[in-house]
Amino acid sequence: MHFSSYNPNDRYRQRAAKRMTRAITLMFFFALVFGAGFWLGDLKSKQDMYILQEEYYLIGEERDKMQAEAIKIRAEAQTATVRLEQLKANYDELFGDGPMKNLVELLRQQIDQGVDDKRLESVILSARPPQNCSPPKSKRFIVSTPVYNGPSSKAILPKGIIVISGKGQSTKNSKGQKEAWFDTRKPIELIFKIKGGRIETKKGILPLYHSVVVGDKEYRFTIKAGDKSFVKITYDYCDYP
Repeated sequence: MHFSSYNPNDRYRQRAAKRMTRAITLMFFFALVFGAGFWLGDLKSKQDMYILQEEYYLIGEERDKMQAEAIKIRAEAQTATVRLEQLKANYDELFGDGPMKNLVELLRQQIDQGVDDKRLESVILSARPPQNCSPPKSKRFIVSTPVYNGPSSKAILPKGIIVISGKGQSTKNSKGQKEAWFDTRKPIELIFKIKGGRIETKKGILPLYHSVVVGDKEYRFTIKAGDKSFVKITYDYCDYP
């Protein structure tokens, strides 16, 4: 009698082994793919981190440059402000309210009118300091305003050689109503009536300076605010020319 060596259990074992092999292969493949993905992700993350660090470094450098530039600009601005203040102080010292400002304005007007600058230079160089000047004297008068209705007021020099009066703008009280006395913060107009009929005017904010030539004398005036509604005039006279 012949017996077959075929064993059905072997076939099941072989199938199970193949399934196991395929499962292990699949697990290895997935593990390989996962590992490769993790490695690539880690590499990409490191690259991104490196790029971010470079950008942060560049931003830091740019920030430092901007801060340095801002400090430089601020220092230059402060220097320019100091220089401007110095120039302003020098200008105010040389050309503030006073004779120098009036002389500069007069020179400008003369040049604008076509007077030769060499001629002006010659006249200035030929001028001499005042001589035989009188002691200073003072007078005062009321500056009239639109609402002032008191008696007219004026300063009269000896022998009526010059009569000085003035007009100004009314000051206002806390209610905005105009008062009789003039506002010292606003321009006034001074009228110099010279014996013989000549009239000269001077306008501006106090203090004001003016000179009048009468015959062989030059009368020099300094006009400042005095008590309420008054101006005080200090004057002297010297030989002319």
